[in-house]
Amino acid sequence: MPAKKPSSEFRILALSGGGYLGLYTAVVLAELEQRVGEPLGRRFDLIAGTSVGGLLAMALAFEVPMARIVELFVQRGQEVFSSRRLPGSAVSRLFDMTRSVLGPKYSGEALRRELTQHFGDKTLGDALHAVVVPAVDVRRSVTKIFKTPHAQASLGDGGLSAVDVTLATCAAPAYFPCVAVGDRLYADGGLFAVAPDQVALHEAELFMGAKPARVRMLSVGTATMGYQPASQVEADAGAVGWLTDGRLILTMIAVQQQHVQAVMEDRLQERYLRLDAPWPARAGLGIDIATPEAAHTLSALGRQTLVQTDAQWLLDFL
Repeated sequence: MPAKKPSSEFRILALSGGGYLGLYTAVVLAELEQRVGEPLGRRFDLIAGTSVGGLLAMALAFEVPMARIVELFVQRGQEVFSSRRLPGSAVSRLFDMTRSVLGPKYSGEALRRELTQHFGDKTLGDALHAVVVPAVDVRRSVTKIFKTPHAQASLGDGGLSAVDVTLATCAAPAYFPCVAVGDRLYADGGLFAVAPDQVALHEAELFMGAKPARVRMLSVGTATMGYQPASQVEADAGAVGWLTDGRLILTMIAVQQQHVQAVMEDRLQERYLRLDAPWPARAGLGIDIATPEAAHTLSALGRQTLVQTDAQWLLDFL
């Protein structure tokens, strides 16, 4: 692809959440970065990401090569999550659910180590590109948008640790512990904004002076388009029924992304492009399933998405 040309458009990249499913997103971004021949963050005026999308957004903001992030998923995914497959029998599913009854499934320490290797002691003020990352202040039950200090009208959180902010947006309840940032305690921004597209447009319009008529947004999902539960849905399902195979959280991820896509298509029309892949039936995927088989499936879906997307149309968003 040719080098970026001056443009009167305001370009936004929005990255959805979904735990290990974010490998799909990372593969898409790595391929795009290879195509443009430079750090992908340079092609956008604002980057937004929630949960694992927040991790990717922060990496882009600091110009960490996306190929390295793909390696992080593939090589360290089983340390951050586990090597187990999706539970098969009813007994194994029930046992898996009990792992998070008294505390989170995972400590988050492996993820902190990996992030520290990439970000060190850098703060949001050190970022090379503007970024917004949603989280939830759990003690006060209020939303929080972490921001780089990219606009006079929105000075952001320049002094905060990039590692802490990334961990905060990734802190999915029952999966990872909440994260202290300053004197606040935060959990995953996916509780209210799995797809941060509207958060990004609001930031661009109200704080960065971008007119919606000149905003162009590329949005990347986590291969949950058209998600349907693998097992039969019962009208009177309780906690076991809703939590089996991650049904509750996957439903929340899928429908939030679906709704946001519909709203953004109405608002931006042809200036909005959503990249996602259909949820593969019986593929053994989940937000914390980091098996080699899951990595292969998600990587293949990412590459397939770009093969099926018109290259010239995609270039308009880069």
